[in-house]
Amino acid sequence: MSGHYSAQQRRALNQVWNAAGIYGFPPLFLSLGPDGRPDLYLNTIVGCVRKWYDEVEPERLFQAWAGDRRQALLDDLAWLALESAAFALELPVRPLLAELRRAHAETFFDQEQTLSRQEWMAKNQLSYTMQAARWRAVLERRPPVMTPYEKRLSIALDLAGLEGDDLFPAILEVFSRFRLFNGRTRPPSALRLRLTGRLAGMMSRLMPTEIVHTDVVDLDRIAGAGKGGAADPRRAVLRLKEDAADRQYIESCFGPSLLPARELGLAEQALCAGIHLGCRLWYTAGLPNPERAKNPEARRIAEQALLQAERNRAAFSADAVLYRNAILRLTERIQNCLQVHSEAETETARRGRLDSSRVWRAAVLGDERVFQREEPSNRPGFAVDLLLDASASRLHCQEAVAAQGYILAESLTRCGVPVRVSGFCSLRGYTVLRVLKDFGDQSRGVFRYFASGWNRDGLALRAAGTLLEPPPDRRRILLVLTDASPSDSRRIPPGGEYPLGHDYDGAPAVKDAAREVRALERRGVRVGAVFMGPTANVPAAESIYGQSLARIRTMDQLAGAAGTLIQREIRELEG
Repeated sequence: MSGHYSAQQRRALNQVWNAAGIYGFPPLFLSLGPDGRPDLYLNTIVGCVRKWYDEVEPERLFQAWAGDRRQALLDDLAWLALESAAFALELPVRPLLAELRRAHAETFFDQEQTLSRQEWMAKNQLSYTMQAARWRAVLERRPPVMTPYEKRLSIALDLAGLEGDDLFPAILEVFSRFRLFNGRTRPPSALRLRLTGRLAGMMSRLMPTEIVHTDVVDLDRIAGAGKGGAADPRRAVLRLKEDAADRQYIESCFGPSLLPARELGLAEQALCAGIHLGCRLWYTAGLPNPERAKNPEARRIAEQALLQAERNRAAFSADAVLYRNAILRLTERIQNCLQVHSEAETETARRGRLDSSRVWRAAVLGDERVFQREEPSNRPGFAVDLLLDASASRLHCQEAVAAQGYILAESLTRCGVPVRVSGFCSLRGYTVLRVLKDFGDQSRGVFRYFASGWNRDGLALRAAGTLLEPPPDRRRILLVLTDASPSDSRRIPPGGEYPLGHDYDGAPAVKDAAREVRALERRGVRVGAVFMGPTANVPAAESIYGQSLARIRTMDQLAGAAGTLIQREIRELEG
């Protein structure tokens, strides 16, 4: 056995066997946490399923959809159903199981900030929502915001008390009723690696490949440009088709570009250089359009984006009184700071300090406004850009991000401060800047926020400095919501500091983001950040943003922390 299982896996095996009361059988599943340690509660449930339902029916159930494109999702949902049934049967003979269940539920939410969990959530949004609903119920917390479909599915997956003869047909019936699996296996689409040159030939023969995020592998932006030779026209046509497919995919997920194709191309030429060579940009304020999606993946993301907007609005409405009070408090704080630090404006008046240069107007024109009077300025001399990390690391708190973004935007608007709210992420090599609320727009546009993909922070900051232009005659404050963990599937190309190339993450990505923040500051932009992430990322956050950094522990602190940063910047700008 030691030749087949690691030490941690052997511990998990023993947990399964102890719960089953049978030893030596190979279990269907083993549960290991993100740190590789066995999950005692889930392994106990695996053993209880064997104890109460034997091995034939569970194995037949999971074999029903083996090889299906949704196999991972179906496995997760099936285990939720089995967990509810096995827990109800085992609890009377194992009372401590209730405490194990609560501990597992608490651990589930404690691990939301780990990278492995973020990647898992990115691939299984529905699975995450269903599990969050189950474990919130165990902890007697309010359920997450769910669509009507998700609410019905969550209820249907609770099959406590069903016997074996009824349980497994019930699971298949639930999957059929909710259009998850109809009894016919749908194999996943073949993976296409889009490489060029010698590397493409070598990789296609030698290297098995797995794509984890919704991205493509594309090592050369210019197809067929060999040394001293002309491009292969067939390859150029293929590249054009691939680029067009990627653009269509991004457009269906995020909406049309705000820039004409030529202007966007010029922006890419200027900005996608250096370690971002080969990347693309998409600058949009549009809505996702599932109808334009040409493949299931793009359609799924577009549909999820529209559903997430509904969740965001519903979550805000559920606590509307609390949020409105927060808006009033933050508005008062910012307004008081503006009044203290506002600059006086001089205007002509009928009384005040005599303006000798205008005395003649009284005698010649009968104009009594020959005096000057100073009045406090009601026009803030700056604008605020709020840039929200919209990568998969925010999947678990999208409703909170949207609500806090709305609170901040509405408070600033009420104070007469121009504010724009945008989200950024990267998919398929495209760094996407999506304007949710532009200057002059109503704040409710922030509820269109949704999270997906990766975050190439350096390119997002570089693009924000150029594409997100402030109003005329306004100084600019740029506030970024970040976890200080820039990461992208598109590698840094070979050259310069990285002669062999490098993954865009870790120290190189942090250094790149810090470099772009310094470049913005040299251009007169005041840059600050609200950091929410693990303690291990604090040094990276400080390296990128310096002293203009506020750390929050929960997302409901975002608006207050951002308000504090804005007050600090007001004192610097107006002082």
